Amino acid sequence: MARRRYNRGGVYWGAFILEWFKYLQDTELSSADYRVLFFLCEIMKIDDNVAYVKQKEISIKLNMDKGNVSKCITKLREKQFIAKSTSGFMINPHLFYIGARQREIRENLREQFDSLLSITPRFNLNEDLHALEVGERNIFTDDADAPF
Repeated sequence: MARRRYNRGGVYWGAFILEWFKYLQDTELSSADYRVLFFLCEIMKIDDNVAYVKQKEISIKLNMDKGNVSKCITKLREKQFIAKSTSGFMINPHLFYIGARQREIRENLREQFDSLLSITPRFNLNEDLHALEVGERNIFTDDADAPF
């Protein structure tokens, strides 16, 4: 039986920024990468876009090898679809967010995400122009930036 999610305000919905779909069609992403990404989107918290989960839990829930999950997480971080937070993974709120939030809250989430990155943010959602601005893709440059 499907489980239901409830929000205190009575509204629950997820918003994908439509321009993100062309970046989701990236040929470098494997089916395992998509499984991990969509699993994280499914379990992320409404308030802060964070999926409070460890890689071991992801591997168990998705019946995947922990090493493969680690590779998926690394790739998703390189693409800046997710960022490592103190107790899980934050889904990029420039690309995806949940619920009817005030603009100020959405902007704060985006700032929080950008602060988790050790490199220049790749995506910027410009709400005034209703456009997703995309910069060059950066990858981790040293071990200090590695996911673990």
